[in-house]
Amino acid sequence: MDFQLMMETYGFRVVWGPEMFLTVALAAVFYMRYKGGTASGRQMASFFVGLFLLYIALGGPLNLGGHFWFSIHMLQQSVMYLIVPPLLLRGMPEGFFRALSDNPWSRKVILVFGNPIFAMFLFNGAFSFYHIPMIFDAAMSNYALHNALHLLLFFSAFALWWSLFSPAGAIYAMSELKKMGYIFINGILLTPACALIIFAKAPMYETYTAGAHLLCLPFYAIPVEPVAFSSPWLTPLSDQQLGGVIMKIMQEISYGCLLGLVFFQWYRREKDKAEDLPDPLLEPTL
Repeated sequence: MDFQLMMETYGFRVVWGPEMFLTVALAAVFYMRYKGGTASGRQMASFFVGLFLLYIALGGPLNLGGHFWFSIHMLQQSVMYLIVPPLLLRGMPEGFFRALSDNPWSRKVILVFGNPIFAMFLFNGAFSFYHIPMIFDAAMSNYALHNALHLLLFFSAFALWWSLFSPAGAIYAMSELKKMGYIFINGILLTPACALIIFAKAPMYETYTAGAHLLCLPFYAIPVEPVAFSSPWLTPLSDQQLGGVIMKIMQEISYGCLLGLVFFQWYRREKDKAEDLPDPLLEPTL
């Protein structure tokens, strides 16, 4: 991305999103005030990294670049839905999950949307629906529809990851073996959407081939004319194919890291359990 050209064309507010930065900063202050005291150092680091990446995806140049390159858009989507929610949820102390599980209002919502099977099909279905060309082009040119679909995707992403981070005693808490199976199945369900984008024979989205369109930012939208951010090797079709590859690679990285985390949690727990068992060779004989 040509940051200098972006700055000259659209200005600081559009490129760096100070409103989004303020929103993220307020979320960080709220977290430190109400949850930071009970969270570990690792949890706090995870939460703040998640907030930073959320700002980069929505308030930084990724959001602007995603309106001109499909590959950048898919990188933005990957960060928002496959990386940010797990980091934010991992940053919350166990009391947060139990409080939501015990509250009668949030409990009803979690019982429906936090159900692992429902959440799995909700997120993957919503993601595939969003990338239907007709829906995608409409969302990228209509501010209300754009925000509504992204809120749905963001909410469904949190619902998808809820059961993976729920501690014992919270709704839909899973064993490590079930979590590993859940991650594996999710990886399969997202593959068809990526494959259709990667192996398409022609550009699917008019947003990246047409003229002027709407630039949807977190708190406002502006009409823009196309700017020459072109590259001699990145045609609309290759840009689209690259976007599908980026999404698949980011998915594999995200799911692979989570799978590794869950596996080592399971391994440590089984190892500790084995160490607590008495050694039959050392037991006194009668």
